[in-house]
Amino acid sequence: MKSASSVRAQLVQLMNSLGYKVELSAKRPKEYLNRIKKSILSGFFMQVAHLVKSGHYLTVKDNQTVAIHPSTSIDHKPEWVLYHEFVLTSKNYIRIVSEIKPKWLLQISPDYYDLDEFANNEIKKKLLKIKKKLEDNEDDSD
Repeated sequence: MKSASSVRAQLVQLMNSLGYKVELSAKRPKEYLNRIKKSILSGFFMQVAHLVKSGHYLTVKDNQTVAIHPSTSIDHKPEWVLYHEFVLTSKNYIRIVSEIKPKWLLQISPDYYDLDEFANNEIKKKLLKIKKKLEDNEDDSD
């Protein structure tokens, strides 16, 4: 946690030196956390796994069966996760995971998540439903 505080302090100092407004307290913690997750996802959009009906995770693009590493502190099995490390032992693990919303994938990296390029599987079907909802909401906002 010290490292995170140190990095945060450095970022605040940098932002101040560049003249950006820095909001030090989160008025809406969930929104604040989601912004951080989206930011991380924008760099790690290729490292996403989905919990499929059979109870295991598949990496989204290359369909590798993985499990969340036992050292991960997440206390439930989220449907969609962003992971930092792929650990290969006797079993394929993903480590350092965060729960994400699948619509972020389509919003943040639409070229990578071009569903025409996906294998016809459960992940593609879920993302197609989400894409349709996003498109319907765009139509409603006009």
